[in-house]
Amino acid sequence: MIILKKNNEYKSVYNCNNSTSDYNLVLFIKKNNFGYNRFGFTAAKKIKKAVSRNLLRRRLKEIVRLNEHYLIEGYDIVLMARVNAVESDYKSLEKSFKKLIKRKKLFKGDSHQ
Repeated sequence: MIILKKNNEYKSVYNCNNSTSDYNLVLFIKKNNFGYNRFGFTAAKKIKKAVSRNLLRRRLKEIVRLNEHYLIEGYDIVLMARVNAVESDYKSLEKSFKKLIKRKKLFKGDSHQ
């Protein structure tokens, strides 16, 4: 998994105006010119406790790690955890992720779970 590191990489994905969201997550997408996906993980600053923000980011990284081989390549994808995600468990975050990816038609064929 390749992770976006630089602030300007995140900003370019945010400014692309290609996003979708649900109760827990916001998914930002931008086509890149590489043959692979790059991922970014953020949590809303409204989530006051850093421990909670870090836990959410770690959970999102694990969800992507387990599901990235199902995704079409060639995108920069940023996942942002919303305030509501603090109360959510791993399973509901994973469900949200799959729902948003499906909505943006990023699954390879129909090979996902």
